[in-house]
Amino acid sequence: MVYVHAHTAAKGKSSAPQGEQFIDAESGDYFYLTHGNRGIYLLGQFTGPANIFSSMGHGWADRPFRVIRHAKPNGGYAGPHKWWAPNDRSTFTPVPATELAEFEEHILEPFFGISLSNYGVDAT
Repeated sequence: MVYVHAHTAAKGKSSAPQGEQFIDAESGDYFYLTHGNRGIYLLGQFTGPANIFSSMGHGWADRPFRVIRHAKPNGGYAGPHKWWAPNDRSTFTPVPATELAEFEEHILEPFFGISLSNYGVDAT
């Protein structure tokens, strides 16, 4: 299970609260797990809907997931500052389609050895 506080606020001027985005994400959506910028740990895929009655208690939501790939050993992220990057204070922030190439270059390739083109995804 992966957990997010359901009342995690929106970032900046965004109208979508991060907790709500976590709850509303589709089964099959992907995410990467970090702990601040201490390290990137895994790439996962949601396998079911959010549970708002989490065992973590009031206000928490959890979701089942499967591990796609564990990250290579690392000491954190040193790439560009983006809302979706580990060097920004965020909880659950989508990567805009227009920034998939940057995500691939700075997260997927160095930490997971994954190229989107190998999976039929055009990141341009």
